[in-house]
Amino acid sequence: MKSKMISTLEEWLPESRSWISDQEVGDDTITDYIVLRKLAKECLKKINSGNEYEYADAGEIAKVVNLIYQGGNQYIRNAIENEFLTKLSTEESPASLKKHLDILPKELRKEYLKTILEN
Repeated sequence: MKSKMISTLEEWLPESRSWISDQEVGDDTITDYIVLRKLAKECLKKINSGNEYEYADAGEIAKVVNLIYQGGNQYIRNAIENEFLTKLSTEESPASLKKHLDILPKELRKEYLKTILEN
């Protein structure tokens, strides 16, 4: 059975279906973490592509993640902070900070900066 987070991602980001393989979708809660890690990797690829359309797609990913974060319980929030935001922050440099902050919705920026400071 798909988690609420995976169902939401597939609904709002149809291309995410290609990032979520059937073997990963199961009852195991680790699946959410794996999918968020892949989503962050895809988001970083789009940010760094140099293509304005890809950059806009990265912004859409961030908006959907924000929707999930805002409507999620503590488990969902922790998963997003631990996998999505942490993955973005590991690729952080002074040159990329502005790009990352620009794509993140206001609500997630605070958590992102907190993640950077904690790591």
